[in-house]
Parts: sequence; C-alpha cells; structure tokens
Amino acid sequence: MPIFGLQPPALMQTILEDIGVALVVVDREQRVVFANRTALEMFDATEGVNGAHFSDLRRKFRFEDLSGKEIPLADSAVVRALKGERVEAQESRWKKANGEIKWLITWTYSFCVMGLDGVLALIIDQTAEVELRRRTMQVQKMETLGALAAGLTHDLNNVLNTISTNVALAKGAEDYPESLRPRFEQISRAVDKASGLIKRLMEFSRTQELHLRSVEMNEVVDDALKLLQPLLGDNVSLTVDLAPDLPFVQADASQIEQVLVNLIVNALEATPDGGKITVSTRLAHVPATPATDNHQDIVQMSVADNGTGIPVEIQSAIFEPFFTTKPQGTGLGLSSAFGIIRQHDGKIEVNSSPGKGTTFTVSLPIDAH
Repeated sequence: MPIFGLQPPALMQTILEDIGVALVVVDREQRVVFANRTALEMFDATEGVNGAHFSDLRRKFRFEDLSGKEIPLADSAVVRALKGERVEAQESRWKKANGEIKWLITWTYSFCVMGLDGVLALIIDQTAEVELRRRTMQVQKMETLGALAAGLTHDLNNVLNTISTNVALAKGAEDYPESLRPRFEQISRAVDKASGLIKRLMEFSRTQELHLRSVEMNEVVDDALKLLQPLLGDNVSLTVDLAPDLPFVQADASQIEQVLVNLIVNALEATPDGGKITVSTRLAHVPATPATDNHQDIVQMSVADNGTGIPVEIQSAIFEPFFTTKPQGTGLGLSSAFGIIRQHDGKIEVNSSPGKGTTFTVSLPIDAH
C-alpha cells in the first residue's frame, strides 16, 4: 500500500538515502550492490559505485587502526564479515589523498533476504567528536605542563642565581687566579643561555609579567617585518595583507611581536629552497555559544607558507615545551608563543598539510574599553 504517495521500495530508498549514516551493501562476490548518498559523499565517489568490486574500491584508501598501523583488506570489517566472522565495531583512521584525516567506526551485519546474500556495513564519521575529545585532552595536558613549568622555572632560577653569585664572589677574591678567568666566563655564558631558556619556559607557563596597553595589530606586524627584513632572501616571496581600521587589542606589544617573529622564522625554515609566505590580519566574529550569550569580535593575525608542512601525527604536540624536530632546536619557540597568547586570553591554532604548507593563526579579543 502506498505511504505518503510512495510505494514501499521507493520509501525505503528515500529513508536509506537520508539517514545521515553511510550505508553500503556488499554481496557474497564482494560486489557493491548499494551505497547511499552519505557513503558516496564520504568516499568522494561522485560517479557511483554500484557493481564495483569492494576490494578495488578499498585499495584506493589507506585505513589505519588507532595505533596508526594499516588495516589490510583481509582484516577489514566487511571482508571478515563475508567470511562468516562475528565482527565487533571497528574503529579506524582514514587518511585521504589530500592529507585530511577522518575517524570512522564501522558496524557490519551478515544478511540473507529475497535471494540476496551478503553484508550490510554502517559507517559513521566521528571525526568531529574525536577531534573535540583530543582538543579537550590537549588543553588539559597543556595546563598540567604549564603548572609543571611554573614550578621548574622557580627552582631553576634559584639554582642559576646561586651559580651567578658564587662566580661573582670568586672573581672578586684577592687571590683569584687569572688562569680561571676563561672558565668563569664560560660559566657566565652558560648561565645566560640557561636564563634565556627559563624565560621561554616562563612564557609558556604564563608566569611572566605583561605590560598591557591598547595595541593596533598592524603596527606590531610592521615592526616585526622591519626586524626580519635582513632574513628575507630573494627566493622568498612575502605577501602582506593587512585589514584596514582594525580595532585595538589589549596586549603587550613586545610579546606579540616576539610571537610573530617566531612564526615567520618557522615559515622561513619551512621554505629553505624558497617559497611564499603570507602575513595577514583581519577582524573576525566568534558566534555566541551557551557559555557566552553574545558573539565576540576578535582580531586575527595569520602567517601562512607553502613549505614542507607538519606531519598530521605530530601537529597536536608542536606547542608542548621541548618538543622539536630540529637537530639544534630547543623546542621552546612555539610553546612560548602558545603561553604568551594564552596569557592574553587568546588562541593560537595551526592548520597544515604535509607538502602543501602551514598556517598559524593567532586570535586576540578586541579592547572593550
């Protein structure tokens, strides 16, 4: 009997197309006999897949388990279910050709109905939920590391002060041997270097004193670019795109300039053979949320390059202190930038694709006074 003007098969087709879950039916010969609209969109199959062999489609993509190990075709949920195994929900990470990562969960069910024998696969894209959990865990981790860094900087400063005081006393002694002068100078240089590292740790832990005033972000960009001009070689194309009439932000201009210098230097290092770097500013609006009744206006500053990019698997760790992929790096540049921006009640975010480039975006609330 028709329902809402549709015959039952047509009604079922409409329901399956619009349920919002990827649904794929594979027969015993591993032919795809049905894939709904969500499945086609999920796997960018604009031309359809009906009649295609499942193994041919599956080999076009790389699926990994949660530890990053590739899941072979024979271990896929669909093939295992076709063999008669009872398969629990399979969580997987799917790396697309453009570097984008999707987190999927797949349920498979064997069936035999109306002469068709095969497997029904239900696939849910849980990328948003996974990324939200990861961001929450990352914030908690960074807060813990910040508290640890705050304690370390206090103790290390006391140690360095003791060393510096004793070196000064020794050099001031009447019987001070001149032959020891080079040794003491080496100690003093090491103390100065360690003090610089501690300063960066303090920036990450948000324990350094800020000198806040109303700042126009475009002026900070101009000052940073003047400072870095000698580093910009002929093989680097620099584009500056500054939005006019930006509202002021409450900031320590020297600290924000330090963040910008750090990001531009990173962009230069990511384009060792030359490339394009874009520094831009703009006014943006953050929509209202349950936690904030009104939308928020923010000023954003971005540094983008078309360099080597950052591997997806380490992007969540780049702001952690002492994390570095550079042989001579300290791992404190981005962590200090992270701490400075957080102390300004702002955010610093990264968007990167390996081989295609990286964009760092700093967001700061506008000055409400």
